[in-house]
Amino acid sequence: MSKPSSSPPDPIGESMTDFPARLSPMLVKELRQGMRTSLFAVAFILLQTFMVLCFVANIADPGSSDANGFFWFFIITTLLVVQPLRGFNALSSEYQLNTMDLIQLTKLSGWRITLGKWTALNAQTLLFVTGVLPYLVMRYFFGNVDLILDLVTILLLGLGSALASAITIGFSVFKNFLLRGVLVVGSAIGVITLFFLVKEEVFRSGISSDEAATLALLAVCSLYGCFFFLAFGASRIAYQSENLATTKRLAALTMCGIAYCFFLLPVDIGAIIMAASAVVLSFAVIDAVTEALPNYARVLIPFRKNFLTRGFALFFAPGWISGLGFFCLAVAAWWAGFGLLNLHTGDGPSGIDEWVAILSGPNLLIFPLVIIQLFFHRQTSSQFTFGIYAFTQACLLVISMLVLVMANAIRHYEDLIYSVLPLPSVLLFASADGEANKPIFLYIALITTALCLLVPRIRSHAQYRDFFKHLK
Repeated sequence: MSKPSSSPPDPIGESMTDFPARLSPMLVKELRQGMRTSLFAVAFILLQTFMVLCFVANIADPGSSDANGFFWFFIITTLLVVQPLRGFNALSSEYQLNTMDLIQLTKLSGWRITLGKWTALNAQTLLFVTGVLPYLVMRYFFGNVDLILDLVTILLLGLGSALASAITIGFSVFKNFLLRGVLVVGSAIGVITLFFLVKEEVFRSGISSDEAATLALLAVCSLYGCFFFLAFGASRIAYQSENLATTKRLAALTMCGIAYCFFLLPVDIGAIIMAASAVVLSFAVIDAVTEALPNYARVLIPFRKNFLTRGFALFFAPGWISGLGFFCLAVAAWWAGFGLLNLHTGDGPSGIDEWVAILSGPNLLIFPLVIIQLFFHRQTSSQFTFGIYAFTQACLLVISMLVLVMANAIRHYEDLIYSVLPLPSVLLFASADGEANKPIFLYIALITTALCLLVPRIRSHAQYRDFFKHLK
Protein backbone atom coordinates (compact mmCIF):
# COMPACT_ATOMS: atom_id res chain seq x y z
CA MET A 1 0.00 0.00 0.00
CA SER A 2 1.48 3.31 -1.08
CA LYS A 3 2.10 6.08 1.39
CA PRO A 4 -0.30 9.03 1.03
CA SER A 5 1.42 12.07 -0.34
CA SER A 6 1.60 15.08 1.91
CA SER A 7 -0.56 18.00 0.83
CA PRO A 8 1.23 21.19 -0.22
CA PRO A 9 1.22 24.06 2.25
CA ASP A 10 -1.71 26.40 2.09
CA PRO A 11 -0.47 29.81 0.88
CA ILE A 12 -3.50 31.52 2.43
CA GLY A 13 -2.76 29.95 5.81
CA GLU A 14 0.87 31.05 5.60
CA SER A 15 -0.15 34.62 4.79
CA MET A 16 -2.32 34.77 7.91
CA THR A 17 0.71 34.36 10.19
CA ASP A 18 1.82 37.95 9.64
CA PHE A 19 1.60 38.80 13.37
CA PRO A 20 2.94 36.70 16.25
CA ALA A 21 0.33 35.02 18.41
CA ARG A 22 1.69 36.67 21.54
CA LEU A 23 0.55 40.11 20.36
CA SER A 24 -2.72 41.45 21.71
CA PRO A 25 -5.72 40.46 19.53
CA MET A 26 -6.98 44.05 19.72
CA LEU A 27 -3.64 45.35 18.42
CA VAL A 28 -3.64 42.88 15.51
CA LYS A 29 -7.26 43.70 14.65
CA GLU A 30 -6.69 47.45 14.68
CA LEU A 31 -3.45 47.22 12.70
CA ARG A 32 -5.06 45.13 9.97
CA GLN A 33 -8.09 47.38 9.71
CA GLY A 34 -6.24 50.68 10.08
CA MET A 35 -3.56 50.07 7.47
CA ARG A 36 -6.17 49.02 4.91
CA THR A 37 -8.17 52.23 5.17
CA SER A 38 -8.00 54.74 2.34
CA LEU A 39 -7.30 57.56 4.81
CA PHE A 40 -4.00 56.01 5.87
CA ALA A 41 -2.89 55.28 2.30
CA VAL A 42 -3.88 58.71 0.98
CA ALA A 43 -2.25 60.52 3.93
CA PHE A 44 1.00 58.59 3.51
CA ILE A 45 1.17 59.22 -0.26
CA LEU A 46 0.35 62.92 0.12
CA LEU A 47 2.97 63.32 2.83
CA GLN A 48 5.65 61.76 0.64
CA THR A 49 4.62 63.97 -2.27
CA PHE A 50 4.82 67.14 -0.19
CA MET A 51 8.17 66.05 1.26
CA VAL A 52 9.61 65.78 -2.25
CA LEU A 53 8.26 69.25 -3.12
CA CYS A 54 9.74 70.69 0.09
CA PHE A 55 13.09 69.06 -0.65
CA VAL A 56 13.13 70.62 -4.12
CA ALA A 57 12.26 74.02 -2.59
CA ASN A 58 15.11 73.66 -0.07
CA ILE A 59 17.58 72.90 -2.85
CA ALA A 60 16.39 75.91 -4.84
CA ASP A 61 16.60 78.27 -1.83
CA PRO A 62 18.74 76.77 0.99
CA GLY A 63 17.86 78.06 4.45
CA SER A 64 14.61 79.70 3.30
CA SER A 65 12.17 80.22 6.15
CA ASP A 66 9.21 79.77 3.78
CA ALA A 67 10.49 76.41 2.57
CA ASN A 68 11.21 75.36 6.16
CA GLY A 69 7.72 76.38 7.29
CA PHE A 70 6.20 74.57 4.29
CA PHE A 71 8.13 71.42 5.28
CA TRP A 72 7.03 71.39 8.92
CA PHE A 73 3.44 72.40 8.19
CA PHE A 74 2.58 69.11 6.51
CA ILE A 75 4.39 67.04 9.12
CA ILE A 76 2.55 68.81 11.97
CA THR A 77 -0.77 68.48 10.17
CA THR A 78 -0.26 64.76 9.65
CA LEU A 79 1.06 63.90 13.11
CA LEU A 80 -0.96 66.26 15.31
CA VAL A 81 -4.23 66.46 13.37
CA VAL A 82 -4.85 63.67 10.86
CA GLN A 83 -3.53 60.71 12.83
CA PRO A 84 -5.10 61.58 16.22
CA LEU A 85 -8.48 62.26 14.60
CA ARG A 86 -8.55 58.64 13.45
CA GLY A 87 -9.11 57.70 17.09
CA PHE A 88 -12.16 59.97 17.41
CA ASN A 89 -14.58 57.03 17.06
CA ALA A 90 -12.26 54.31 18.36
CA LEU A 91 -14.44 53.20 21.29
CA SER A 92 -17.82 54.72 20.42
CA SER A 93 -17.84 52.85 17.08
CA GLU A 94 -17.70 49.58 19.00
CA TYR A 95 -20.94 50.56 20.72
CA GLN A 96 -22.53 51.73 17.47
CA LEU A 97 -21.66 48.43 15.75
CA ASN A 98 -22.75 46.41 18.82
CA THR A 99 -19.34 44.74 19.03
CA MET A 100 -18.27 46.00 22.47
CA ASP A 101 -20.17 43.24 24.27
CA LEU A 102 -18.50 40.61 22.08
CA ILE A 103 -15.05 42.08 22.81
CA GLN A 104 -15.75 42.13 26.55
CA LEU A 105 -16.74 38.45 26.43
CA THR A 106 -13.11 37.66 25.66
CA LYS A 107 -10.25 37.90 28.17
CA LEU A 108 -9.48 41.46 27.07
CA SER A 109 -9.84 43.97 29.88
CA GLY A 110 -10.80 47.59 29.35
CA TRP A 111 -7.15 48.61 29.61
CA ARG A 112 -6.00 46.12 26.96
CA ILE A 113 -8.74 47.31 24.60
CA THR A 114 -7.74 50.97 24.77
CA LEU A 115 -4.02 50.16 24.81
CA GLY A 116 -4.38 47.96 21.71
CA LYS A 117 -6.18 50.70 19.78
CA TRP A 118 -3.63 53.32 20.83
CA THR A 119 -0.62 51.09 20.01
CA ALA A 120 -2.02 50.30 16.56
CA LEU A 121 -2.58 53.97 15.81
CA ASN A 122 0.92 54.92 16.95
CA ALA A 123 2.48 52.06 14.98
CA GLN A 124 1.02 53.70 11.89
CA THR A 125 2.32 57.08 13.08
CA LEU A 126 5.76 55.50 13.37
CA LEU A 127 5.57 54.65 9.67
CA PHE A 128 4.94 58.32 8.88
CA VAL A 129 7.89 59.38 11.05
CA THR A 130 10.15 56.75 9.44
CA GLY A 131 9.12 57.98 6.00
CA VAL A 132 10.13 61.54 6.93
CA LEU A 133 13.60 60.71 8.31
CA PRO A 134 15.36 60.43 4.90
CA TYR A 135 14.19 63.94 4.01
CA LEU A 136 15.62 65.27 7.29
CA VAL A 137 19.02 63.87 6.35
CA MET A 138 18.80 65.28 2.80
CA ARG A 139 17.81 68.68 4.19
CA TYR A 140 20.97 68.60 6.31
CA PHE A 141 23.18 68.14 3.24
CA PHE A 142 21.29 70.37 0.79
CA GLY A 143 19.10 72.71 2.87
CA ASN A 144 21.53 74.24 5.40
CA VAL A 145 19.55 73.17 8.51
CA ASP A 146 20.44 71.86 11.97
CA LEU A 147 19.96 68.08 11.85
CA ILE A 148 20.02 67.60 15.65
CA LEU A 149 17.36 70.26 16.12
CA ASP A 150 15.21 68.68 13.40
CA LEU A 151 15.55 65.23 14.99
CA VAL A 152 14.52 66.57 18.41
CA THR A 153 11.58 68.36 16.80
CA ILE A 154 10.37 65.22 15.02
CA LEU A 155 10.75 63.27 18.26
CA LEU A 156 8.70 65.91 20.07
CA LEU A 157 6.07 65.75 17.34
CA GLY A 158 5.90 61.97 17.64
CA LEU A 159 5.41 62.28 21.39
CA GLY A 160 2.76 64.93 20.86
CA SER A 161 1.01 62.69 18.34
CA ALA A 162 1.00 59.84 20.88
CA LEU A 163 -0.53 62.15 23.50
CA ALA A 164 -3.13 63.52 21.07
CA SER A 165 -4.06 59.98 20.00
CA ALA A 166 -4.47 58.94 23.65
CA ILE A 167 -6.75 61.96 24.20
CA THR A 168 -9.00 61.17 21.24
CA ILE A 169 -9.19 57.47 22.12
CA GLY A 170 -9.90 58.22 25.78
CA PHE A 171 -12.66 60.71 24.96
CA SER A 172 -14.10 58.44 22.25
CA VAL A 173 -15.73 56.44 25.03
CA PHE A 174 -18.52 59.05 25.19
CA LYS A 175 -21.43 58.25 22.89
CA ASN A 176 -22.52 61.89 22.67
CA PHE A 177 -20.92 63.32 19.52
CA LEU A 178 -21.15 66.93 20.70
CA LEU A 179 -19.42 66.19 24.01
CA ARG A 180 -16.66 64.27 22.24
CA GLY A 181 -16.22 67.05 19.69
CA VAL A 182 -15.92 69.82 22.29
CA LEU A 183 -13.44 67.84 24.40
CA VAL A 184 -11.29 66.81 21.44
CA VAL A 185 -11.25 70.29 19.86
CA GLY A 186 -10.32 71.90 23.18
CA SER A 187 -7.58 69.34 23.78
CA ALA A 188 -6.26 69.70 20.23
CA ILE A 189 -5.97 73.46 20.63
CA GLY A 190 -4.07 72.92 23.88
CA VAL A 191 -1.64 70.35 22.40
CA ILE A 192 -0.88 72.41 19.28
CA THR A 193 -0.49 75.62 21.32
CA LEU A 194 1.87 73.83 23.71
CA PHE A 195 3.97 72.57 20.80
CA PHE A 196 4.38 76.03 19.28
CA LEU A 197 5.19 77.56 22.68
CA VAL A 198 7.89 74.95 23.24
CA LYS A 199 9.24 75.44 19.73
CA GLU A 200 9.43 79.22 20.17
CA GLU A 201 10.81 79.29 23.71
CA VAL A 202 13.03 76.19 23.83
CA PHE A 203 14.30 75.95 20.26
CA ARG A 204 14.73 79.66 19.68
CA SER A 205 18.41 79.76 20.69
CA GLY A 206 19.36 76.09 20.47
CA ILE A 207 19.06 73.36 23.07
CA SER A 208 21.10 74.18 26.17
CA SER A 209 21.11 72.33 29.51
CA ASP A 210 18.16 74.43 30.77
CA GLU A 211 16.07 73.68 27.69
CA ALA A 212 17.03 69.98 27.87
CA ALA A 213 15.72 69.76 31.44
CA THR A 214 12.49 71.50 30.40
CA LEU A 215 12.09 69.07 27.49
CA ALA A 216 12.63 66.15 29.88
CA LEU A 217 9.83 67.45 32.11
CA LEU A 218 7.60 67.87 29.07
CA ALA A 219 8.37 64.33 27.88
CA VAL A 220 7.61 62.81 31.31
CA CYS A 221 4.32 64.72 31.52
CA SER A 222 3.39 63.63 27.98
CA LEU A 223 4.02 59.96 28.82
CA TYR A 224 1.88 60.30 31.92
CA GLY A 225 -0.80 62.00 29.81
CA CYS A 226 -0.85 59.02 27.44
CA PHE A 227 -1.35 56.66 30.38
CA PHE A 228 -4.00 58.85 32.01
CA PHE A 229 -6.25 59.29 28.99
CA LEU A 230 -6.02 55.62 28.03
CA ALA A 231 -6.89 54.64 31.60
CA PHE A 232 -9.70 57.23 31.54
CA GLY A 233 -11.30 55.51 28.56
CA ALA A 234 -10.59 52.03 29.91
CA SER A 235 -12.29 52.75 33.24
CA ARG A 236 -15.45 53.89 31.41
CA ILE A 237 -15.78 50.68 29.37
CA ALA A 238 -14.62 48.25 32.08
CA TYR A 239 -16.99 46.29 34.28
CA GLN A 240 -17.99 47.97 37.55
CA SER A 241 -16.20 45.22 39.46
CA GLU A 242 -12.87 46.12 37.78
CA ASN A 243 -10.69 48.50 39.75
CA LEU A 244 -8.64 50.94 37.68
CA ALA A 245 -9.09 53.92 39.98
CA THR A 246 -6.36 52.93 42.44
CA THR A 247 -3.73 52.69 39.72
CA LYS A 248 -4.76 56.01 38.17
CA ARG A 249 -4.65 57.92 41.45
CA LEU A 250 -1.38 56.41 42.63
CA ALA A 251 0.14 57.19 39.23
CA ALA A 252 -1.00 60.82 39.53
CA LEU A 253 0.62 61.26 42.94
CA THR A 254 3.79 59.52 41.74
CA MET A 255 3.94 61.77 38.69
CA CYS A 256 3.47 64.81 40.93
CA GLY A 257 6.44 63.69 43.03
CA ILE A 258 8.55 63.19 39.90
CA ALA A 259 7.65 66.69 38.74
CA TYR A 260 8.75 68.13 42.08
CA CYS A 261 12.12 66.39 41.65
CA PHE A 262 12.77 68.80 38.78
CA PHE A 263 13.27 71.53 41.41
CA LEU A 264 16.80 70.11 41.55
CA LEU A 265 17.34 70.84 37.83
CA PRO A 266 17.53 74.16 35.96
CA VAL A 267 13.84 74.21 35.05
CA ASP A 268 11.49 77.18 35.29
CA ILE A 269 9.70 76.90 38.65
CA GLY A 270 6.40 78.06 37.20
CA ALA A 271 6.54 75.23 34.65
CA ILE A 272 7.02 72.68 37.45
CA ILE A 273 4.06 73.98 39.47
CA MET A 274 1.95 74.10 36.31
CA ALA A 275 2.91 70.53 35.36
CA ALA A 276 2.20 69.17 38.85
CA SER A 277 -1.05 71.04 39.52
CA ALA A 278 -2.72 71.84 36.20
CA VAL A 279 -1.55 68.89 34.10
CA VAL A 280 -1.40 66.06 36.63
CA LEU A 281 -3.48 66.75 39.72
CA SER A 282 -6.32 68.65 38.03
CA PHE A 283 -7.06 65.93 35.48
CA ALA A 284 -6.74 63.22 38.12
CA VAL A 285 -9.17 65.00 40.45
CA ILE A 286 -11.72 65.60 37.67
CA ASP A 287 -11.53 61.92 36.74
CA ALA A 288 -11.85 60.84 40.39
CA VAL A 289 -14.92 62.95 41.21
CA THR A 290 -16.75 61.93 38.02
CA GLU A 291 -16.34 58.16 38.39
CA ALA A 292 -19.48 56.08 38.68
CA LEU A 293 -20.15 54.26 41.93
CA PRO A 294 -19.00 50.65 41.43
CA ASN A 295 -20.21 47.33 42.81
CA TYR A 296 -18.79 47.77 46.31
CA ALA A 297 -19.36 44.12 47.21
CA ARG A 298 -16.59 43.20 44.72
CA VAL A 299 -14.14 46.10 44.52
CA LEU A 300 -13.83 46.68 48.27
CA ILE A 301 -12.80 43.11 49.09
CA PRO A 302 -9.03 43.83 48.76
CA PHE A 303 -9.41 46.85 51.07
CA ARG A 304 -10.94 44.90 54.00
CA LYS A 305 -7.72 43.28 55.20
CA ASN A 306 -6.82 45.61 58.05
CA PHE A 307 -7.13 49.13 59.38
CA LEU A 308 -4.53 50.55 56.99
CA THR A 309 -6.14 49.15 53.86
CA ARG A 310 -9.56 50.41 54.97
CA GLY A 311 -8.09 53.87 55.41
CA PHE A 312 -6.42 53.50 52.01
CA ALA A 313 -9.87 52.88 50.48
CA LEU A 314 -11.07 56.30 51.60
CA PHE A 315 -8.75 57.85 49.01
CA PHE A 316 -8.09 55.19 46.35
CA ALA A 317 -11.19 53.01 46.04
CA PRO A 318 -13.22 53.39 42.82
CA GLY A 319 -16.08 55.86 42.71
CA TRP A 320 -16.54 59.58 43.28
CA ILE A 321 -17.09 59.12 47.04
CA SER A 322 -13.44 58.20 47.57
CA GLY A 323 -12.65 60.71 44.83
CA LEU A 324 -13.44 63.47 47.31
CA GLY A 325 -10.87 61.96 49.66
CA PHE A 326 -8.36 61.87 46.82
CA PHE A 327 -9.14 65.53 46.20
CA CYS A 328 -7.93 66.30 49.72
CA LEU A 329 -4.69 64.40 49.02
CA ALA A 330 -4.23 66.27 45.76
CA VAL A 331 -4.72 69.62 47.51
CA ALA A 332 -2.10 68.61 50.09
CA ALA A 333 0.30 67.68 47.26
CA TRP A 334 -0.43 70.98 45.52
CA TRP A 335 0.29 72.98 48.68
CA ALA A 336 3.47 70.95 49.18
CA GLY A 337 4.58 72.29 45.81
CA PHE A 338 4.08 75.84 47.03
CA GLY A 339 6.05 74.93 50.16
CA LEU A 340 8.94 73.73 47.98
CA LEU A 341 8.62 76.92 45.96
CA ASN A 342 8.92 78.94 49.16
CA LEU A 343 12.03 77.00 50.23
CA HIS A 344 13.54 77.38 46.77
CA THR A 345 12.91 81.07 46.24
CA GLY A 346 11.78 82.40 49.63
CA ASP A 347 8.72 83.85 47.91
CA GLY A 348 5.54 82.58 49.58
CA PRO A 349 1.96 83.89 49.80
CA SER A 350 2.14 87.38 51.25
CA GLY A 351 -1.41 88.72 51.11
CA ILE A 352 -5.03 87.73 51.64
CA ASP A 353 -5.71 87.77 47.89
CA GLU A 354 -2.99 85.17 47.29
CA TRP A 355 -4.46 82.89 49.98
CA VAL A 356 -7.89 83.32 48.40
CA ALA A 357 -6.43 82.19 45.07
CA ILE A 358 -4.69 79.19 46.69
CA LEU A 359 -8.01 78.08 48.26
CA SER A 360 -10.24 78.85 45.27
CA GLY A 361 -8.04 77.11 42.69
CA PRO A 362 -8.73 73.58 43.98
CA ASN A 363 -12.37 74.47 44.73
CA LEU A 364 -12.82 75.26 41.05
CA LEU A 365 -12.51 71.52 40.30
CA ILE A 366 -15.16 70.20 42.70
CA PHE A 367 -17.62 73.08 43.04
CA PRO A 368 -19.82 71.58 40.25
CA LEU A 369 -20.51 68.73 42.69
CA VAL A 370 -22.51 71.16 44.84
CA ILE A 371 -24.70 72.14 41.88
CA ILE A 372 -25.04 68.56 40.69
CA GLN A 373 -25.98 67.19 44.11
CA LEU A 374 -28.56 69.93 44.63
CA PHE A 375 -30.24 69.84 41.21
CA PHE A 376 -29.24 66.55 39.51
CA HIS A 377 -29.15 64.23 42.50
CA ARG A 378 -31.67 61.78 41.04
CA GLN A 379 -29.61 61.34 37.85
CA THR A 380 -26.42 60.70 39.81
CA SER A 381 -27.76 58.51 42.61
CA SER A 382 -26.32 55.36 41.03
CA GLN A 383 -23.82 56.84 38.59
CA PHE A 384 -21.91 60.05 38.03
CA THR A 385 -21.71 61.16 34.43
CA PHE A 386 -18.88 63.23 33.07
CA GLY A 387 -21.28 64.99 30.71
CA ILE A 388 -23.26 66.60 33.55
CA TYR A 389 -20.02 67.74 35.17
CA ALA A 390 -18.73 69.29 31.92
CA PHE A 391 -22.08 71.03 31.27
CA THR A 392 -22.17 72.41 34.83
CA GLN A 393 -18.57 73.61 34.62
CA ALA A 394 -19.30 75.39 31.33
CA CYS A 395 -22.38 77.11 32.81
CA LEU A 396 -20.38 78.26 35.85
CA LEU A 397 -17.70 79.65 33.56
CA VAL A 398 -20.27 81.64 31.57
CA ILE A 399 -21.81 83.03 34.78
CA SER A 400 -18.36 84.00 36.05
CA MET A 401 -17.57 85.85 32.83
CA LEU A 402 -20.84 87.79 33.13
CA VAL A 403 -19.99 88.71 36.72
CA LEU A 404 -16.54 89.86 35.60
CA VAL A 405 -18.05 92.07 32.89
CA MET A 406 -20.52 93.52 35.39
CA ALA A 407 -17.76 94.22 37.91
CA ASN A 408 -15.67 96.00 35.29
CA ALA A 409 -18.68 98.07 34.22
CA ILE A 410 -19.58 99.13 37.77
CA ARG A 411 -16.18 99.84 39.29
CA HIS A 412 -17.51 101.36 42.53
CA TYR A 413 -19.30 98.15 43.57
CA GLU A 414 -16.69 95.56 42.63
CA ASP A 415 -16.34 94.25 46.20
CA LEU A 416 -20.08 93.78 46.54
CA ILE A 417 -20.45 92.06 43.17
CA TYR A 418 -17.55 89.67 43.80
CA SER A 419 -18.77 88.76 47.30
CA VAL A 420 -22.48 88.28 46.48
CA LEU A 421 -21.78 85.36 44.10
CA PRO A 422 -19.13 83.23 45.88
CA LEU A 423 -18.10 81.01 42.97
CA PRO A 424 -14.45 79.84 43.03
CA SER A 425 -13.91 81.24 39.54
CA VAL A 426 -15.31 84.62 40.63
CA LEU A 427 -12.96 84.64 43.62
CA LEU A 428 -10.05 83.87 41.30
CA PHE A 429 -11.03 86.81 39.09
CA ALA A 430 -11.24 89.04 42.17
CA SER A 431 -7.82 87.86 43.32
CA ALA A 432 -6.27 88.48 39.91
CA ASP A 433 -7.86 91.93 39.84
CA GLY A 434 -6.43 92.78 43.26
CA GLU A 435 -9.89 93.15 44.84
CA ALA A 436 -9.75 90.10 47.15
CA ASN A 437 -7.45 91.59 49.77
CA LYS A 438 -10.15 91.85 52.45
CA PRO A 439 -10.82 89.20 55.14
CA ILE A 440 -14.38 88.64 53.91
CA PHE A 441 -13.07 87.02 50.73
CA LEU A 442 -10.93 84.63 52.76
CA TYR A 443 -13.99 83.65 54.82
CA ILE A 444 -16.00 83.14 51.63
CA ALA A 445 -13.26 80.90 50.22
CA LEU A 446 -13.24 78.81 53.41
CA ILE A 447 -17.05 78.51 53.40
CA THR A 448 -16.97 77.49 49.74
CA THR A 449 -14.46 74.74 50.56
CA ALA A 450 -16.73 73.45 53.34
CA LEU A 451 -19.75 73.46 51.00
CA CYS A 452 -17.85 71.53 48.34
CA LEU A 453 -17.08 68.74 50.82
CA LEU A 454 -20.24 68.71 52.98
CA VAL A 455 -23.06 69.06 50.42
CA PRO A 456 -22.19 65.82 48.52
CA ARG A 457 -21.74 64.04 51.86
CA ILE A 458 -25.17 65.10 53.14
CA ARG A 459 -27.09 64.63 49.89
CA SER A 460 -25.59 61.17 49.22
CA HIS A 461 -25.77 59.75 52.74
CA ALA A 462 -27.28 56.48 51.44
CA GLN A 463 -24.34 55.92 49.07
CA TYR A 464 -21.86 56.75 51.85
CA ARG A 465 -23.62 54.31 54.17
CA ASP A 466 -23.36 51.58 51.54
CA PHE A 467 -19.66 52.38 51.02
CA PHE A 468 -18.76 52.05 54.71
CA LYS A 469 -20.99 48.98 55.14
CA HIS A 470 -19.10 47.01 52.49
CA LEU A 471 -15.77 48.29 53.77
CA LYS A 472 -16.21 46.59 57.18
